[in-house]
Amino acid sequence: MASKMRLIVATNIVLGLAAASGWGQPTATDRLIQSLQSRVAMFPADYRSSDQLGWAYIQKGRETGDASYYELAKQALNKSLEMRGNDLEAASATTHMAVVCMVEHRFRDAVTWAESALALGSGDASPWAIVGDAFADMGEYDKAATAYAKLHGPADRQDESPSLFYQRDSRMSYLSFISGDSQGAIQVMQSAVGAAMALHMPEENIAWSLFQLGDYFLQSGNLAGAENAYKNALAQYPGYYRALAGLARLRVAQGRYQEAIQLYQEALAGVPFPEYAAELGDVYTKVSRPEEAKKQYELVEFIGYLSAINKVLYNRELALFYADHDLKLKEALELARKELEVRQDIYTWDVLAWTLYKNGEFKEAAEAMSKALRMGTQSAMLFFHAGMIYEGLGQREKAREYLRRALATNPHFHIFYADVALKMVDGRSSLADRNPREKGQEGKWGRGE
Repeated sequence: MASKMRLIVATNIVLGLAAASGWGQPTATDRLIQSLQSRVAMFPADYRSSDQLGWAYIQKGRETGDASYYELAKQALNKSLEMRGNDLEAASATTHMAVVCMVEHRFRDAVTWAESALALGSGDASPWAIVGDAFADMGEYDKAATAYAKLHGPADRQDESPSLFYQRDSRMSYLSFISGDSQGAIQVMQSAVGAAMALHMPEENIAWSLFQLGDYFLQSGNLAGAENAYKNALAQYPGYYRALAGLARLRVAQGRYQEAIQLYQEALAGVPFPEYAAELGDVYTKVSRPEEAKKQYELVEFIGYLSAINKVLYNRELALFYADHDLKLKEALELARKELEVRQDIYTWDVLAWTLYKNGEFKEAAEAMSKALRMGTQSAMLFFHAGMIYEGLGQREKAREYLRRALATNPHFHIFYADVALKMVDGRSSLADRNPREKGQEGKWGRGE
């Protein structure tokens, strides 16, 4: 009965957020979908309209975070492909199907579809972006870089396609960041933002690029740069949930918790992502509002288990949430290992390392952490996790080295962990500070201090 009541509460939270956000107001993408739906109904043999409808559904999925749009996209794209088979005209729909596979974390399938699109010989190099994205998520970064390098126009032309320029730079910036070149990543993403604006790309796509730029600034400890990028994203696409959440994280770093709460609420009203609910819950915990925090933590699980596709998309987020809040630690480890079956990038190895640490498997955690750190990524959170793992192994000096690196990279990297790192570096922490479960508390980071 209690679990049923919690489900009702979580459902009401989502519905309340939706009402507050004004969901249901037609957007440009909605109008495009309606127009294409009418055209497909009127001309059922028009394979191009079915393909365009599939792409419009993909765009709507990006804008809302609603995975059901990807199912609709597959239906429209399959209809287009049924009409064209494997001829040259099927290249566009085949490429779009690869995008759907990426969204659904079917990375091997994404490579297969993208390579099939390239094999059709249309001359469009854009499927290489999807090939690279899939390899990046699978942790095969050299293959990703090779694929991205092929995002250029025909060899017999001197001018470069602005669209391919954007696709290449927006992705190469990510590889630069995880390779430890944070400033290089920022410069390349700034170039990509300029290309997106010159191309007059959809507002959401430009806003995403600016959000990504802001994220690089924030992770590098450049709060002013992050604020400028997030605000520019919101100016391009008002109410953009990613930029709102990014700005909320910035406000947390600045200690402006009430503003952070409002921004997280607005982000969740746009798209209820589990990580936003978890982060909002942490802010409520920080300001001693445990009941509000509890509601957000319940919302995390509700969203994560809402549908079959959510159970695939949010394995990593749920595993990290459980580990951070000392909840369901065995399940957290199972989720992390399940995610590793399909995604072997550095961030999945990091979550596996963290869940192993929280389960007391320090040696295995260190082995996983070495794979998370293998690219030289300058991430305060990765360094913090490494420091805690080596502390668990009793390697105190190595632990403090990583904790110092975390604070040097970004002294405000986490609402709780930054203080833990500072105390440990200064030698002012107790065992309970490092592991609240030893003291019998149920998740210091989640249930109140």
